Amino acid sequence: MPTTDRPAASGAPAYAAVDLGASSGRVMLGLVDRSEGSPRIRMTEVHRFANGPRPASLAAGATLEWDVERLSGETLEGLAAAVRAAEAEGATLNGIGIDSWGVDYALVPSGDGLPAVARVDHHRGAEPSWVGEAAAVVGTERAYAATGIPPQSINTSVRLHAATEPVGSLLLVPDLLVRLLSGTVGAELTIASTTQLLDVRSGEWSRPLIEAWGLDRIDFPAIVAPGTPAGVTLPHITRRLRAAGPVPVYRVAEHDTASAMAFAAPGDGQLIVSSGSWSLAGISVAEPVLTAEALAAGLTNERGVGDSTLLLRNLAGLWLLTECARQWSSEGGRMLDPVELVREASLAPDDAAGGRPPVFDVGDPRLLAPGGMPERIAALCVERGQSPPEGVLGTVRSIVESLATAYAESVEVFERVAGTRIRSVRIVGGGSRNELLCRRTAALTGLPVVAGPAEASAFGNLAVQLVAAGEFASLSDVYAAGGSAGGAIAHYEAGEAAAR
Repeated sequence: MPTTDRPAASGAPAYAAVDLGASSGRVMLGLVDRSEGSPRIRMTEVHRFANGPRPASLAAGATLEWDVERLSGETLEGLAAAVRAAEAEGATLNGIGIDSWGVDYALVPSGDGLPAVARVDHHRGAEPSWVGEAAAVVGTERAYAATGIPPQSINTSVRLHAATEPVGSLLLVPDLLVRLLSGTVGAELTIASTTQLLDVRSGEWSRPLIEAWGLDRIDFPAIVAPGTPAGVTLPHITRRLRAAGPVPVYRVAEHDTASAMAFAAPGDGQLIVSSGSWSLAGISVAEPVLTAEALAAGLTNERGVGDSTLLLRNLAGLWLLTECARQWSSEGGRMLDPVELVREASLAPDDAAGGRPPVFDVGDPRLLAPGGMPERIAALCVERGQSPPEGVLGTVRSIVESLATAYAESVEVFERVAGTRIRSVRIVGGGSRNELLCRRTAALTGLPVVAGPAEASAFGNLAVQLVAAGEFASLSDVYAAGGSAGGAIAHYEAGEAAAR
């Protein structure tokens, strides 16, 4: 994937990938250089910003929401930077694509642009009791057979069912911003598949479930495949970006996990872990897996690029670490860097007993909400009959060990449920830079681990655009031209122990 050893040739095609994560967002500029015959792709970061929820009101116990105005403002600022960076290369920005986390949505009135009243509630504000209320209307087995998504409080379906008289056009986060840029309304397949409202076989909205949950007053836009053109930037957006002319906007694989795993192919024997604020461990399969065993394991069937299905385990991720660091920083009066905390923890000696750090279930729903994370982690360890982790570095080691344990358990789960042999692990996303996590995953799985790229979602976003625009014939051609996407690739041998 991208190489950075020399500038792109003047006039190289340029595309912008907007990659929005739950804790940060970035805009990456990709350029295709054909000056030496075989095409090469270079991808550089032009804008990065912090992202996170805010209270929906000043009232105590208020629900959480995303700051949509800031999110859209940062996106436009990043795209303006992409226009400038492309011009500095003698290029013109030829495309824009947006990917983000799933499930979160807005209900907006019809019309152009982004309504000032658009509100996107944060999934961490969902009440666990809503799952049972929704399941009382549509049974768990029926919903899973139709959508391939197990019951979870974060599901779009569950939260819409709990809402009071929901009405409007349903737009998930990437489609909300595509509307801001182009004025067009649509629903991209991969992001729609996170809602528990998409028929997993037909790839269309499940009208029987929509009606059963009382959501028939909502307008569900037409589903389109990744790579579908959405139009071009509106005149006022083009002016704000200072672009020479309207820029094409594409609906890429808008779920960041689908973008991160765009290279995956059914039967490749690889467990892929998209490790960021969330961890999603999964495999690419040719057909959905809708067995009772898959439901009992909590596996989701989400749509991937092409005709593939991503069979996934949804786990907490590095948000556990950033949330702990946020609390420790507040209590200690100085900012703690999660990356530095992991480095210090990797150098710390083992405890006096010489055993593993305490391990907790990173999929426990009690870890969803913010606040008091170190205390909740300690309590979960005690529930398992272990001593709680000692101090800051002990908690950091416990988080990393628990994530690596969940990844290792995922190997057994997918081999058993999907009947496929896992021969290697690929960690992509921010967690691929966490050497301690990668080494512990190799040690616990007994499998070779390939770590990287860190910017896999952005490159997958870019890859879909390049194929849609006719720059490349296939995604495999894009990846072949890319080299090492989004940063360095590291290799860890099977069973390799964590470095001290």
